[in-house]
Amino acid sequence: MREVLAKITVDSKSRQIRDISLLQKHFRFKCKRCATFCCRLGGPKLTRKDIERIKEAGYHVKDFLEPANSEFKGLPVMRGSLRNREDGSCIFLKFDAKENRYECSIYDLRPILCRLYPFDFDRVGSNIIVLKFIPCCRGLNSPDGKLVDERFINSHLLAPLLEAIELF
Repeated sequence: MREVLAKITVDSKSRQIRDISLLQKHFRFKCKRCATFCCRLGGPKLTRKDIERIKEAGYHVKDFLEPANSEFKGLPVMRGSLRNREDGSCIFLKFDAKENRYECSIYDLRPILCRLYPFDFDRVGSNIIVLKFIPCCRGLNSPDGKLVDERFINSHLLAPLLEAIELF
């Protein structure tokens, strides 16, 4: 499967990576801030922790949450999704005309699925995660992107991956 980037073995007690086997060694990523597929196709599903983070920032649940118990990867862990605008985009997506790019107005609080995008995962064992990518993102394999290696995974994807697998 071409969309698989790595196999990650996690120590569930220490919440640390024991091993990363990179399956694509020259894969790069750089966010283009286009918001074409990630933010304009609707808000993501939210976990209880996502909702709490956004509430603690002063937002009222009724203003951002589209309630619904729903499944994620076969388990009923999500509590709803972010509300969408009439055009289908996420309510927290803002266009910065001065910079000519899109921005997330809650970037530091964004849900775990947003933190992972355009990466995804499957848990294939109690301690094994398969890291994948969502192929429609324009920032994938960008020549000026960062190499998706062990350092990238540790600094950009580890925390949301660990938060996501805690749900299982």
